[in-house]
Amino acid sequence: MELILQTGLEHQEKPVNAIAQVFENTPIEQPSQYFENPVFDFSYPENYQTAIRKIQAETNLHHSLRKTTHAENGCLNLDIKMETGTGKTYVYTHIIYELHKCYGVNKFVVAVPTLPIKAGAKQFMGDPYVQRHFKETRGYNANIELCELKAMTIKKGKRYFPSVVRNFVEGSNQNTNKIYVLLVNMSLLTSGKLLSRDDYDFGVQGFYRPFNAIRATKSFVIIDEPHRFQRDQQAYKKIVEELAPQCIIRLGATFPQITTGRGKNRITQNDYLNLLYDLNACQAFSQNLIKGVAKEHFEPLSSANEKVKIIAIEGKNSVSVKHISATAASRSFRLEKGDSFSVVSEELSGLTILGIGTGFIQLSNGQEKKTGEEFTVDIYSASYQEQMLRLALQRHFET
Repeated sequence: MELILQTGLEHQEKPVNAIAQVFENTPIEQPSQYFENPVFDFSYPENYQTAIRKIQAETNLHHSLRKTTHAENGCLNLDIKMETGTGKTYVYTHIIYELHKCYGVNKFVVAVPTLPIKAGAKQFMGDPYVQRHFKETRGYNANIELCELKAMTIKKGKRYFPSVVRNFVEGSNQNTNKIYVLLVNMSLLTSGKLLSRDDYDFGVQGFYRPFNAIRATKSFVIIDEPHRFQRDQQAYKKIVEELAPQCIIRLGATFPQITTGRGKNRITQNDYLNLLYDLNACQAFSQNLIKGVAKEHFEPLSSANEKVKIIAIEGKNSVSVKHISATAASRSFRLEKGDSFSVVSEELSGLTILGIGTGFIQLSNGQEKKTGEEFTVDIYSASYQEQMLRLALQRHFET
């Protein structure tokens, strides 16, 4: 079954357009090497700051958040805030395609904090359907070549330069229908010597240190989950100092916080850098972009209202239980460790006694029942649980 992607969703189109519009009046130089991105000239702050202020007004950003910062050391920072579950991965993938189409940017580094997030990003960006969606449905005449950086074990003998970095660096800007994306997790930036060592037997384009090779591409960096990449931590410093990107685009529901002042003058606020778009939790819920939580009672499957009561626990060997029904006489049973409750009711065929302790029994579903407790047969039956799942799914898609 293929993933079905919707197009033209306003809350996803706005941040993509916002990022692209920032560079409209920024001078751009063509790359001097085939492995480089075009070079954006940020030496005239009024060009991009005017654009940023205009975008902030168009996206109805709160006045307290309408701040702009200068590009530092040739790197411009841009922020997009989107609530979890509103399509952040889709948005930054769309941004990659849009920047390639508008400005010829074809070298991107996507930095994520953890391996599970990395796996999700890889699965999405590398999915053939996603590639077709952006090429055919969205009209981008390009494909992403995903380069996933993984940890390597250096063996005795020759030390081979990381092939993933080689492929990323050697991707040519002359191939106008290719976008090269290097996917890297935080620990690879900060731990080990995979990217920092310079004693490989072979290099790429004269670079024997992977960090230097990536730096030479003049990449754009996209940071997922920015609160995990605080600016005073090593991972962010490695991105700025070692990769030296032209632009850092941060997308997330949560951003790092900074604290200034002391005592009564102490102020803690989000560490935004040229925030362009703010889709917060309240807005996302109001627009039905994320789900709320609702409780719904599920009626019993039968009218018998069957129950099982723990009557007595006889040492650690057996337990006496009573089957109570609204339509039949009560019956008593004696069960031992390992016995199934199916002898009490057919609906309880999946429930067994795992252990018997002092005054309690442990059930195979992880619950414990004490002397005098009773439970309804319906809620432990497989058919009841299946119907609960069906109802939950039905309600999910109704909203």
